[in-house]
Amino acid sequence: MTIEKKMRKNPVVARSDMSAATVLKLMKDEKVAKVPVLDENGNLVGVITEKDILRANVQDRSGLSLLEMAYEVSNLPVERIMTTDVVSIGPKTSIEDTLRLMVTQELSFLPVLEGRKLVGIMSKSDMFKIMIELFGARHYGTRITFEVQDKIGTIARLSKALADNNISIISLCTLPTGDDPDLVSITLKVQGADEDTLVSLLSSLGLRIIDQGENN
Repeated sequence: MTIEKKMRKNPVVARSDMSAATVLKLMKDEKVAKVPVLDENGNLVGVITEKDILRANVQDRSGLSLLEMAYEVSNLPVERIMTTDVVSIGPKTSIEDTLRLMVTQELSFLPVLEGRKLVGIMSKSDMFKIMIELFGARHYGTRITFEVQDKIGTIARLSKALADNNISIISLCTLPTGDDPDLVSITLKVQGADEDTLVSLLSSLGLRIIDQGENN
């Protein structure tokens, strides 16, 4: 799955010639702490954050009064204080690669570019929404977590057992257990079976149940 259909396509943006005060007001009005900065042609040239503006406000400005300092900073064009070394992705970037990039580089925000043109953004909150969808959290059903041997055919055997009992899968997510490299933890959400039925079926397959919850 790529982020093309999940990205925010009309993000709040600033122009490089805007003043710091104008951008700060824009952030406050739109309730955001970071915005992409575009030039007059719509190309991404940087990113500006509230911290960038506040940092500029406390830099050494010898000989200026507090009032003069505040006036000077508020009138600075954002192109002078924005971050220009911006990590970005393309619309065909996978969800997995986007999440990996955010985690490994500790990013809260990624511009999505086609060439140099901004076509969207992905933020941490956008990724959390995708995770909710992957876990089927908005769907009525029975959830169960169990451990299995990490072997070829395990998921196929599980899927057949569920299908044979007219149980439909809402979501299925796998995670390493962290204790044994040969074991994985599977969180499964289904419709068509209550908690007791699902526990009985999976136990008959030799699966070790870790946790369960009904109608979440």
